[in-house]
Amino acid sequence: MTIEFSLRRRATQARCFAVLWLSLAIVVLIGSYISLPLIASETLKSLNQIEGSMESTGPDGNALLTGKVLFIHLHAFALIILILCLSVVSFASYLLARTAFIELESAARFIGLADAICIAGDDFGQLEKAATLLVPRTKYFSELSEKNLKTFLEIVKNVRG
Repeated sequence: MTIEFSLRRRATQARCFAVLWLSLAIVVLIGSYISLPLIASETLKSLNQIEGSMESTGPDGNALLTGKVLFIHLHAFALIILILCLSVVSFASYLLARTAFIELESAARFIGLADAICIAGDDFGQLEKAATLLVPRTKYFSELSEKNLKTFLEIVKNVRG
């Protein structure tokens, strides 16, 4: 197996993982879009049942006031929990989508390296020039440093040699 083939295979894997992560993010968002209103309505039904079961026992109304305050606290608690759930789902979807875009960028870099190796052939001076031209500079990956490129060239020499 050649290095070019291995890099192209890894690029294909990176693209497949990107599709997987984006699909998972979409499924999580759609699932939360469908289930969150159901969860909210069930929570409100439960809170209304709790409010219905509260009875004022005192003629002066103090127990009634305590029940209403408790009911307001329960509603606030339920609302805070729902907001936290929504923020967790949103953050998880963001992380999944970001991972997918990192995978897409790494696939582009792998393809660029494979193309540079194919163009350069056995001339390692040309490989350095081709790598600087063909390997894209992306947001998450900095450009190839000289040290990393020399290490990569040594690996290619050992494999081909």
